[in-house]
Amino acid sequence: MIKISNTEALSEVNGRGVSYTIIGSKNRNREDLEETMKEFLKNTCAFALATSAMAGGALADGHATDWSAELGDHSGVDLRIQLINDPFTGALGEIMTEFGEITGANVAKDDLGYGGLYEKQVLNCSQGDDTYDVLFIDGIWVGEFAESGCIDPVEDRIAATDESIIAWDDYMESFAGQASWDGQRQCLPIAGYWHMLHYRKDLFEQAGLAAPTTFEEMLAAAELFHDNPDFPELEGGMAMNFQRGSAAGQQYFEWIYSAGGSPWKTNFIGSDDVYGDLTPTLNSPEGVKMVEFFNEISQYGPPGVENFAWDERANAFTQGKVAIINNWSVRTPLFTDPEISKVTDDFGVAMFPHAEGQSSVPPVGGWILCINAHSNNKDAAWDFIKWFASPEVHKDFVLAGGPPSRHSAFQDEQINEEQFWTPTLYESAKAAWPDGRPRYPGTFQVIDAIGLEVNRAIVGEVSAQEALDKANENVTRILQSEGLLER
Repeated sequence: MIKISNTEALSEVNGRGVSYTIIGSKNRNREDLEETMKEFLKNTCAFALATSAMAGGALADGHATDWSAELGDHSGVDLRIQLINDPFTGALGEIMTEFGEITGANVAKDDLGYGGLYEKQVLNCSQGDDTYDVLFIDGIWVGEFAESGCIDPVEDRIAATDESIIAWDDYMESFAGQASWDGQRQCLPIAGYWHMLHYRKDLFEQAGLAAPTTFEEMLAAAELFHDNPDFPELEGGMAMNFQRGSAAGQQYFEWIYSAGGSPWKTNFIGSDDVYGDLTPTLNSPEGVKMVEFFNEISQYGPPGVENFAWDERANAFTQGKVAIINNWSVRTPLFTDPEISKVTDDFGVAMFPHAEGQSSVPPVGGWILCINAHSNNKDAAWDFIKWFASPEVHKDFVLAGGPPSRHSAFQDEQINEEQFWTPTLYESAKAAWPDGRPRYPGTFQVIDAIGLEVNRAIVGEVSAQEALDKANENVTRILQSEGLLER
């Protein structure tokens, strides 16, 4: 049995259906994963930032950080950052130059697509490559990377750093835990994502509809907006991630808790032993009904929606072709950009919908900031990480378009004024189930296996029951091959 604190947050996999290799996971005894995570999160936290500045600002306790004294002299150091090519990379580019001005380091970043980033980081680790010093990794990878020696734990470095700079209690509880593994904080949780419903408020007002709160209301709205002469600009009512493989697999995990189901036996809302029994429950009545809902609502999507993944879903909304999408919050600022969006003033956000009689349980994901175990510049890497993740610099990151990950950012008056969706996002972050996605080695295969079958049900090749029965069988075999379930 794997025991992991139920405060762990599990990340969305934004993959593109690539083939994955799990590092150091084969033929491993189940007992290797028996360590219980320590509880790092406290129940309540509220940090208020009075002012913020790049090189120094007032913290919650009133003192200003003297970054020139706090950070080392890294003159001549070439600090390389490797990260995902997600919308926040531009905000990072704006912020990171200040670190070079303070420390003398030459800071550069390389961003890659999701699958390419994972495969390159796996390869680099296996070869002991020191090209990159700072790694953005998906929280879902932390167990694999930590156990394989790819990243240096930061627990001791945190202990040696002023608590006002780390401000661990300021991180959103539903996200912070994904930076921890094997009883240690491995990285800092810098870029949290949560799902919200995004909808065309102008069209909903025209139709006399409120934002949908249930699956049934969303299905009715998607049908109304589909092929309706009153809304000729639309190509469909709703767009979702239905592409075969990881996109549809993640869609299953994104919706299952709000559907009232769970993906494995002991992973239910409120469980205090989430990893106690990994026996899959994918084909539960709630899961089957949910996939039947996917099939039905796909009939009201734009042409080709069965092949949509993250970019296609967001682009359909940005270009005004659909009335509703569920989407990660990291993309929300893009919808306000007039250079790429046709709906800048015409959209609203709402809590993630739920099945009748259930509650909204928004998905949580995001990126954590880690030290490459093979780096020759670990002190400079840590200086960058603690500086960039600090509450004061985090506020600047969010104002530049980065995703908020701290209570202080969610509660900041300026951020709320400039980003109208922040209050809804904050409520979503507080309602999320931290353990919505596994982080054990083999997760990639699990998600792909589920997504293959879910897509088959969506396109009508098999029934929802047949698809999930098959997915349950395949996932069971994967977990058994990884030593996570007994044969």
